Amino acid sequence: MHKRNGIRLLLGVALASSSISAAAEGILRDPTRPYTARVPQTVTAPRYTVDAIFVSARRSIAVVNGQRVRVGEQVGAATVIAIEKDHLVLMVNGKRLTATLTHGTIRQ
Repeated sequence: MHKRNGIRLLLGVALASSSISAAAEGILRDPTRPYTARVPQTVTAPRYTVDAIFVSARRSIAVVNGQRVRVGEQVGAATVIAIEKDHLVLMVNGKRLTATLTHGTIRQ
């Protein structure tokens, strides 16, 4: 009987130490510890503010984020695709984005 008790004790110690090391490695979660959710960091898209648009039969110019641009030029990470009388069409990371003139100047 002593031999069996010794083996059981040895197995119990081995199991306890393996569960402690597993918990220390982060495999097992402590059930008494409050859950804290990891909030994924959101990537905010760059903001493009259309300050003014000048459209004529010969050329179209826009002022975006204080920078004067024409079709085909860059503003930040965006390429100007089109300039209309009240908005711009931009290409940002392969996606089309419309930036609308809200409080600026329209001249034709």
